[in-house]
Amino acid sequence: MISSNELDKSTEKEKVLIDVNCDLAQSFGVYRNDLEYELLPYVSSVNVSCGLHSGDPMIINKALKLAADNNLSVGAHIGYPDLQGFGYREMDLAEEEIEALVLYQVGALQAMAKAYGLRISHVRLHGALYKKAISDFNTMLAVAQSIRKAGDWIILLCAPCVNLEKACEAAGIKYAAEVFLDKKYDVEGLPLFEENDVVDVEYSKKQLESLIENEEIINVNGGKTKIDCHSIHLNMKNALSIDTAQMVKSVIEQPVPLAVSILEDKSWV
Repeated sequence: MISSNELDKSTEKEKVLIDVNCDLAQSFGVYRNDLEYELLPYVSSVNVSCGLHSGDPMIINKALKLAADNNLSVGAHIGYPDLQGFGYREMDLAEEEIEALVLYQVGALQAMAKAYGLRISHVRLHGALYKKAISDFNTMLAVAQSIRKAGDWIILLCAPCVNLEKACEAAGIKYAAEVFLDKKYDVEGLPLFEENDVVDVEYSKKQLESLIENEEIINVNGGKTKIDCHSIHLNMKNALSIDTAQMVKSVIEQPVPLAVSILEDKSWV
């Protein structure tokens, strides 16, 4: 994260140059999830599901139109081909299979986005694929290399971890690290997906303040872990989701797209 202190000295309140993202098009056919659209006023980037774990052509089209209307950066939200399990079930795929599913999803979204004058800026992993890539370097590398083939400007968005950094460096693409304000983190700075989410705006606020002030996340041991953070992920999973989004907005008044939020990473400047 970087502040715009040196970029705009005339601004009284120091801006926080960080992205805020959410997922869209997480519906399919008659199964609708319209709550996610309530997050649009609070984000700078949206991750549009591409049809394998969720989304269909009409829903994807709607999400892209809303992104264009709201001047939001668009990314492909990609997962395993698992509509029935919403992409939450792990699959053991060969590297060429991973490459095919990445290119298929990103390519489909790129084609539809072009109709609205949009360009895909990033890829965010979903569900079981997200977790697998964090724990398995070969999976992360296969994803990163496939993204490079789809477009060398595309940023890979995932939780901050060694696999993300090394795979993107090897593939020659940019990466961005995101943080969940409602999850617990271990001492290494990895989200504990097996733990229940923390439904507490005060907890989320403390995490956000720690990130902005010191680039640290509060871990389960009560200490703090240094962490990369280019983006905050919002969701509509609980009754306090909008309250959390409003809290984030009060701290990050003008979130910026990923391409701006990763400027502090000197290896990409």
